[in-house]
Amino acid sequence: MSTSARRSRYATMQKERQDHVDAVLASSAPRKIVVAGPGTGKTYLFQKILTGQQRTLTLTFVNALVDDLALKFSGLSEVKTLHAFARQQLQKARGGEDVKVFPHLPTVMSEDAGVLLSRHVDFEAMFHDKVALNESLEFYRDRRKYYGGHYGFSDMVYAAVMVFERNRDSIPEYSQVLVDEFQDFNALEVSLIDLLGSRSPLLLAGDDDQALYAAFKGGSTQYIRERDLSPDYERFRLPYCSRCTRVIVDAANDLISRARQVGALKDRIDKPLRYFESREKDEDSARNPSVLHGSCYPNQIPWFIQTQIEMLARQVRENFSVLVIAPYAKQLRAIVTALREKGFHNVHYVKREGIRKPTLLDGLTLLLEDSKSNLGWRVAAKALLSASDFQSVLSETAEPTTAKPLHKILPREPKAEVKALLKSLRDVRHNKRPADIEDINELLELVEVDPLALATKSLRNRLPPVRQKRPVDHGIRKIPIRATTILSSKGLQADYVFIAHFDDRYFIRNADNTTVSDDNICSFLVALTRAQRRVFLVSSDKTRTPTFLQWIKPTRVEQV
Repeated sequence: MSTSARRSRYATMQKERQDHVDAVLASSAPRKIVVAGPGTGKTYLFQKILTGQQRTLTLTFVNALVDDLALKFSGLSEVKTLHAFARQQLQKARGGEDVKVFPHLPTVMSEDAGVLLSRHVDFEAMFHDKVALNESLEFYRDRRKYYGGHYGFSDMVYAAVMVFERNRDSIPEYSQVLVDEFQDFNALEVSLIDLLGSRSPLLLAGDDDQALYAAFKGGSTQYIRERDLSPDYERFRLPYCSRCTRVIVDAANDLISRARQVGALKDRIDKPLRYFESREKDEDSARNPSVLHGSCYPNQIPWFIQTQIEMLARQVRENFSVLVIAPYAKQLRAIVTALREKGFHNVHYVKREGIRKPTLLDGLTLLLEDSKSNLGWRVAAKALLSASDFQSVLSETAEPTTAKPLHKILPREPKAEVKALLKSLRDVRHNKRPADIEDINELLELVEVDPLALATKSLRNRLPPVRQKRPVDHGIRKIPIRATTILSSKGLQADYVFIAHFDDRYFIRNADNTTVSDDNICSFLVALTRAQRRVFLVSSDKTRTPTFLQWIKPTRVEQV
């Protein structure tokens, strides 16, 4: 193709992509839905929509996206997670009174229900499903008051929805509400968005091919699919991927096509994903014409990554970014540790904390702020008392409206222990040398911190590194490397992506490890499309060819 023909082609592609954006901007529909694949320009569209608006709101639940969007939309929009927005609205409803948050409150309440109601209650699921007020939620409400009025994340959104439903006039009005990642919203979050849309123009954006959070928080693709078919919404597509090279876009389309052939993604929203031709991306595509697949033993994966980064450095001769994705956090920690030991100085582990049980340190932290906090004493008691003693103490709070404060119910010995631990924590917080080193040792042991491991790590960081048989080249030591799980990779991207432990036993996580689910497909699609230039698939099982590798046309794959 001649230079002039290529320029003409690029201009045509640019116009076609802009036409899709302009169609959204020209629409006067009060409710819009934009289905946009990976790297297809949602952020650019949002910026165009927000420009010139007076009062706007942008919502998502992915913290990494909030940070990114808040910077890009500075001065254009209020950008918040749903939890932060709900907290703001509850504070407003309470006349500015602070709303206290303890993220692990639903877990505490489920434990309490097990003791006091003799049955398991999954409060997180109840809030996610927006269950109507019932006996279990009344139990939660009453105990929440006893615990000082703290909210967890999910019940905070639930409470905001209840406020809006009781008083529609309290729903704030905006010139525009933008909602990102709508494919992962649950019933409760959808209720909040619908309430906002009852008083403000609403634009929903998402992609059901990138749904990740069904198991994590009850999210469902049904909501974005229903609205894409609804006559109440004008629908749009952003088809051109300008993030990825041609082979990655083609590989993603291979996966989607094969998934449909085997009966998966049955209700998928029909939309194209097209490679966006431009001079820069064509040059990148020419240099990276294939998806690379390698196979090695698990403990060799860091060596494989090092070797490929060194080769890239010799080829590229400029700064580039790397993202390492693995199915599980334990796998990642091993890779991160090994890369650091090899001499990489800029390895960052990105993790998203899921639901976990509260720890003694969580309870002590609450008590540092309020020495009489029932919630703080309750969490500390669970950590320090035997199961029978804890149940005995908790049973005395079965009627929370009349129960004594927990610090008056607890036996003298655990109370004295907590007070001693709090004194040590205050010394630590104020950078004071503790009067008794044994108190600090006891504190570290109870909060499950290994002082020897910390001291060893500190010493190791101050010593010159052990000379490796094959240390990292000086020129690549500071290359930025981020490592994360698939779930936490949303909102991230890098020039080169390594997908580690690329094996069916990790990527097809069903009972028989053979049946491929929609969740499996979406997870791999998300991981694959984080790459801007090239993706490396690194298998650790040499006895079996990964199913998803077989779904990509062989001409697009190069074996390393």
